[in-house]
Amino acid sequence: MLSTPTSSGTIVGGEATGRWAVAMVQGLYIVIVTYLLFRVDWGDPWGALLILVAFSAVGAGAGMLMGATFKNDQQAGGIGAVLSRGLAALGGCMLPIELFSPAMTRVAHLTPHAWALDGFAELVRRDGTVADILPEIGVLVVYATVLLLLASWRLRAVLTRP
Repeated sequence: MLSTPTSSGTIVGGEATGRWAVAMVQGLYIVIVTYLLFRVDWGDPWGALLILVAFSAVGAGAGMLMGATFKNDQQAGGIGAVLSRGLAALGGCMLPIELFSPAMTRVAHLTPHAWALDGFAELVRRDGTVADILPEIGVLVVYATVLLLLASWRLRAVLTRP
């Protein structure tokens, strides 16, 4: 692809859009089905959608970086499974972050998972609005941007290596 005038950023962006779309479909499916079947209250629908959009972008960026970093799909699958589950656990997806010590809460916020969960907590527990979750959305957008930029840089480095 790099033999064409297409930049590595464009290639990564196109690939990431597909990964983002898959994550969005999965996330929307979970939100809609849990609402319809179990009456799960996700809070402000626009806020929940924004969190889903931003967190899906983080996932797309992480997937693109892994794809540009690992040599084969076995490496990416194995390391990705351990890394994703570890970050999810650290970020509060497996144990409520409220049960973490203050030090562990600060560590948890090194992950995008904690920020997404904070946004959902604001929407659901405190009847927050989009304005209330803008800091969380901002952090998730920064994560996504950094991951996509790193993926683009890494892809260019791998494909132009002599």
